[in-house]
Amino acid sequence: MPHIPPLLPDDAPQEVKELYEDFSRRMRFPSAPNFIMTQGHSPSVARGSWDLVRNVLVTGKIERWIKEMLFAAISRDRNCHYCAAAHIACCRMLGVKPELLDALVRDVNSISNPKLRDMLLFGLKCSRDPQKLSEADYEKLRQYQLSQAEILELIAMSGWPSMPISLPTRLV
Repeated sequence: MPHIPPLLPDDAPQEVKELYEDFSRRMRFPSAPNFIMTQGHSPSVARGSWDLVRNVLVTGKIERWIKEMLFAAISRDRNCHYCAAAHIACCRMLGVKPELLDALVRDVNSISNPKLRDMLLFGLKCSRDPQKLSEADYEKLRQYQLSQAEILELIAMSGWPSMPISLPTRLV
């Protein structure tokens, strides 16, 4: 049994119901996920998480399927099975080919597309120990013509999962 149960839409105040609906619509989910419904007990926390998801994961210069793959890789790296499963499912929903997901799950280094592989490896390194990123790591991304905005999106995606990954663990 979870320490804090999800706040189901039927029990949620209108403000929270609207947030759930916006999340579902923009993410193309049938309903808001449990981590958002659990946060529904605090509208400000749920709104803050949704703002972060919407502005870092859903929009931006880097395509969402790549960001979902990065989130899945970081989730696997941190042993958050809930998040890894959710983001792998998002990858499937967004049309990521099964063989690419197999490579992601098996070993990021086995991804044959060098640009994608290096973007994911940069994100994983940033997630694990951002102080160890070197100019060579940034230069590798620049060789693929990634803009400053795209590199910043990778950095934001790498730092953001620590909150949602740890939150489900603390709530259940």
